[in-house]
This record gives sequence, C-alpha cells and structure tokens, in this order.
Amino acid sequence: MVAPTPPADAITMEGIVSVAGPFIAAVGLILGVWWRVDGKIDEAAKKALQNERELAAFKLKVAEEYASWETVQAIESRLTARMDDISDQVMKLPDVMVDRIMKFLNFKPNA
Repeated sequence: MVAPTPPADAITMEGIVSVAGPFIAAVGLILGVWWRVDGKIDEAAKKALQNERELAAFKLKVAEEYASWETVQAIESRLTARMDDISDQVMKLPDVMVDRIMKFLNFKPNA
C-alpha cells in the first residue's frame, strides 16, 4: 500500500515549526530578559531594605547619644555667663593690681 498524500492546504509539521519556531524564540528571549530584570529588582529591594534598617539604627543612635537642642542652649548660656564673669574679672585686674601697689607703697612698718 502506498501512503496517501496530504492535500495541498494541509498543515504539516514543517509548517508548524516554521511559524511557531520564531514565536517560541521571541517568547524565550522576552522571558529571559524579564527574569534578569526581576532578579535585579529583587536585589535592589534587598539593598533598599538593608539601607533602611541601617538608617533607622543610625537615627536611634543619634537620638540616644547626641545632645538635644535644649541641652546645647543650656550649656551655651552657662558658658556665656561664665565667660562674662571672667571678662569682668580680667577688666578689673589692673585696678586691683594698682590698689595693691598703692597699699604696699603706703605701708609703713611700726619699727
């Protein structure tokens, strides 16, 4: 027996491969690119989460260890007051020295 010949408009395996082959290749390319981009997005998300945790830890450290604005202002006012006192003492120093010299010169022993 002789195998029957398919009609001219019949779909053959070669026809399917010639149409589906490029389509399958394009889908594979798109999925490969998508897979790589998705991997990079996941990696960036992990880095962002790590940076967020580090920033939160730094903010906590700053809140615990660094002086508040009110503390800085209190220290500044105390230092300014003390510096003003020292300045007044230094400005009066020549007068005190002159007074001591004058007392020394006017001192007469009873001997």
